[in-house]
Amino acid sequence: MKTKNSAYLVLTIIFVILSVIGGYFLYQIATNSKTSSQATIPEVTPIPTDTPTITLAPIASASPTASPSSKVTPTPKVTISPVCTPPPCPTGGKLNCPSGKECPGGCGVVCAKPTLVPTVILTPTLTTYTNTDDGFSIDYLSNRKVYQDTEDSGQRYTFYLYGANFAIHVSSGDQWAWVTPNRDFSGNFLVSGLNTYRYDISSQTIVDLSYSGKNYTLQCVHNGKESLKAECEEFIQSFQFL
Repeated sequence: MKTKNSAYLVLTIIFVILSVIGGYFLYQIATNSKTSSQATIPEVTPIPTDTPTITLAPIASASPTASPSSKVTPTPKVTISPVCTPPPCPTGGKLNCPSGKECPGGCGVVCAKPTLVPTVILTPTLTTYTNTDDGFSIDYLSNRKVYQDTEDSGQRYTFYLYGANFAIHVSSGDQWAWVTPNRDFSGNFLVSGLNTYRYDISSQTIVDLSYSGKNYTLQCVHNGKESLKAECEEFIQSFQFL
């Protein structure tokens, strides 16, 4: 009888030990499962809601890289400047001269015939810029200077005119020259036959398009001036891929 009680006691102790060990392992599995599930939850990045902007750094010392295909033709402007000269003064009279001084003579002031003075004014002409590295060409007015430099996203081509720069930004992959949550391409505005995303505000116009693995952003800073807005439309529509 004593032997049976001892056996029951030993089995009870073993059962308790196994229960403790099993409980410990179950706790570890539950903890690891919780940690693993937490680690796979991705962080949510909030979508920016502010107005997207893109700026051009001023370029003053760079060397122009334009490849013009047309020449500037001077257009003469004629200005008429009347030149008045007093006639010879006759004997015994006084003459009121243009300078206000009196001189001998008795006749009035007579103006000579107008003299034509030609003035040459250079009228901007359309010039084509071609870049084989990034595979595009575009027309611009010759009163702009063309500069090429790099930015964080890729290459930038600036068509410089004081206070009213135009530019082309070229990047690749998923990179763009500016950030916007609404870059949806549509056929409402085509450039070089491709769908675009167009963004207009009072001071500038931005057009995005993609081709052959590269991203192109066409930007006009027109500051709301109608003549520059019209020039911007022609600038954008002249864009072509090589």
